[in-house]
Amino acid sequence: MCNSSRSESYHVDDVPPYEELPKQVKDNIAQQQWLEAQREVVHTGASVPETTRYINLKNGLTFEYLLGQRANGPLLPLHALGAARGKEDRAYKHEHRHM
Repeated sequence: MCNSSRSESYHVDDVPPYEELPKQVKDNIAQQQWLEAQREVVHTGASVPETTRYINLKNGLTFEYLLGQRANGPLLPLHALGAARGKEDRAYKHEHRHM
């Protein structure tokens, strides 16, 4: 029998609220940036889109994941923390300037 009890759906609600994120995340991403930064989250059970280091948003541990490896929790690539430049808005703010 090929039935599997494991669900293939990915849980969008697996990401903790900003207040419960690991300190390393909150030190680099302001609460106002978090909504935009969540676009980078790889949800539990999903395949990671690139080989890089990720931080687990529930326990704060960082590990390198390989392309296609399954996420064992909600993960944020560490380069997303660096993109925030210490809570500066510019990394996640998309402004349209008219000349």
